[in-house]
Amino acid sequence: MEKKREKTKIRNKNLHHAFVKILLKSPVTNIKFSKGKISLNFFNHKISDKISIKREDHVAEWSRKRKEIFIDRNFSEKEKEKSFRALCIHELIERFLSKTFGLNIDKEAHLVATQKEKEYLKNIKGNWRSHELKVFWDWHKLGEH
Repeated sequence: MEKKREKTKIRNKNLHHAFVKILLKSPVTNIKFSKGKISLNFFNHKISDKISIKREDHVAEWSRKRKEIFIDRNFSEKEKEKSFRALCIHELIERFLSKTFGLNIDKEAHLVATQKEKEYLKNIKGNWRSHELKVFWDWHKLGEH
């Protein structure tokens, strides 16, 4: 009985990893920003959220209670527009994956969202390294790792 349970656990883990790999390969399409909202298509789902710019402890977060993304107002300056939009995409996808498929926020959902954020910046000729450093230093100031 114990061997059967262990085999099932391993099979489920392998299926879970395969699912995350599929998500990593799935494209983000039809990205639109308008009037404080973001919408896009990902993994055959149309998803959207409201974007709120306010004082936040982190660069960006998503609401656990409603469809809303919070971006720190210190991060939304004009010269950072590409990074701002990339953060919105990251948070929207991360929330979608954790709420819809129950993916672990810090590991799986974040991994996929970061990949999609990077792909977006590449497509719009943004600088991933510069963006990554802005986000890293914001988290670093808060003692996050």
